[in-house]
Amino acid sequence: MDRLARLEAIEAIRNLKARYFRCMDCKAWDELASVFTRDLRVITPDGAVHCEGGDAYAASLRHSLEHAVSCHQGLTAEIEVIDAGTARAVWAMQDVLEWPDRHPRTGWKSLVGRGHYHETYRVEDGAWRIATLTLTRLRTDVTWPADDPRHEPG
Repeated sequence: MDRLARLEAIEAIRNLKARYFRCMDCKAWDELASVFTRDLRVITPDGAVHCEGGDAYAASLRHSLEHAVSCHQGLTAEIEVIDAGTARAVWAMQDVLEWPDRHPRTGWKSLVGRGHYHETYRVEDGAWRIATLTLTRLRTDVTWPADDPRHEPG
């Protein structure tokens, strides 16, 4: 792979990740699945498979975030193009999310998280797509709803 092709791949992956964040924050649910491979695997930090399939993960994100106000930021990226069809990256990230009532599964009222996305990419149907995704958090600041026993006033 020549230098220009490698740089074009890196830029395409940067744009892909930006589209991932925009689709979540702007609630572009119909477009969101297009950033993932059909066989996407979302892997927890301990190695367990949390979700399989791009459509399934997009639906899961919609369920979690449809009523939230969210701001996802991919800050810096270390992108390594392995060959013309595969790559991997680590992205520093921050996300700020708030639900009108609470997260539908975890019960959070709001969350500010900081950490890293660890991802692999593959060209599918002529475009770079996210093939695996693991989110590791270095810090998570959670606010609980006022009626939750974990709520800390003040």
